Formats: sequence, structure tokens, C-alpha cells
Amino acid sequence: MLARLDKVTKRYGKTEGVHHLSLELFPGQAVGLLGLNGSGKTTTLKLLAGMLFPTAGRVEVLGKPPRQNRGQIAYLSDADNLYAWMTPGDAERFMRGLYPDFNPQRYRELLTFLELPQKSYRVMSRGQRARLRLAMVLAREARLFLLDEPLSGIDLISRDRILKSLVREWREEACLVLSTHEVSEAEGIFERVLLLKEGRLALDARAEDLRARGQSVKDAFIQVLA
Repeated sequence: MLARLDKVTKRYGKTEGVHHLSLELFPGQAVGLLGLNGSGKTTTLKLLAGMLFPTAGRVEVLGKPPRQNRGQIAYLSDADNLYAWMTPGDAERFMRGLYPDFNPQRYRELLTFLELPQKSYRVMSRGQRARLRLAMVLAREARLFLLDEPLSGIDLISRDRILKSLVREWREEACLVLSTHEVSEAEGIFERVLLLKEGRLALDARAEDLRARGQSVKDAFIQVLA
């Protein structure tokens, strides 16, 4: 087991982001973390990344609290949060200084594969910005990759390149957790599907088992969450 949430509740004042949530993540898995807006997806990812502390319950990554294993966790926020003046070269220097596990060679290969220009973040398209932030995360030698809506609001070509890069960079010793609303486009890479509803786990299933029952991941999403 690589990571787990054990009976975790996270409250924001009187509101609960997740409620009594338990799940385990294993190496070699590509997991789709799905749900409607407000279902607890971002809260779950931030708890695993050590960016939030649980109100109740326990979160572990490789047997320790996430903040004690930050070097094993690569988190991609849904926020468009790079400095406007940064070029891909600046981003490389930034990541090398921040993360000892950052792999510059892999990063440059990803820049080429994702067709990213050497220009400032300020003048990049939304799709190019998303691809740059993804390259920065995937170039790390982490064990747990947490991606929050990397496909949201970007063009179809960028989505295609991002999905292909996720498949291309797959590593058996790692676990990938991808939160997305673009279920139809991304479901081909999912080995496992977690559906959240109002902060609770509504479905935990292998994508292959769903397909064997004649259901796509999108079908299950609609059936469980509609």
C-alpha cells in the first residue's frame, strides 16, 4: 500500500469537505477521482498532499503523515499559479532548486513532447500553461502523483497531448490520482475509479469490471451521481 485515508473527516467551519472517508492507494494504479462540484475531490487530494490536515481520522503516505513524505508526493493544483515572467527554462531552475528529485532530462523531453515554446508564461495560451505545469510535476521522481483538473477549460489538442503524456510517463512504482470532469476523454487511462458524492465514497471499482458489466466509466458516473 502506498497511501491511505482512514475514516477521515475534514470540516470547514460547519461544512464538511469529506466525511468519514476511507480508501487505500497502491503502486501501479491510475485512479480516476470523480464527482460533481463540491463532492470533496480537491479536499481529498489536498489531504493526501499534506496541504490540509484532517479534522478527524488519519492520512498516511508510505506509512507516515504526508508532510513527512513530501519528497514522494507530486501535486498539481487546479490554480493557474506560476509567475508571469517565467519561461520553461526559468521553471526548470525553480523546480531544481525546490525538489531534489526533479529530473531535468525528463522535463526537457516532456517540453518537446508537449510542444511547449520557450516563451514567458504571460503570453502562453491556457493550454500551453496547463501543459507546462504538468511537465513540471511529471518530471519529479515521486511515488504519488495527484493531479487536480489538469484538463479543465483547455482546448482539445492540449487535452490530447496531456493524456498521451500521462500514459507515456507511467511508472509501475508510482500511483496516479487524476481528478477531472472530462470523464469520457480520460476514462481510457483509468485502472480504478473512485466516485465521491457529498464528501462520501459512493463507488470504488475497477474500470475493467465496469466495462465487463457493459458500463463505461461515464455510465457509472451518471448512474451513481445523477
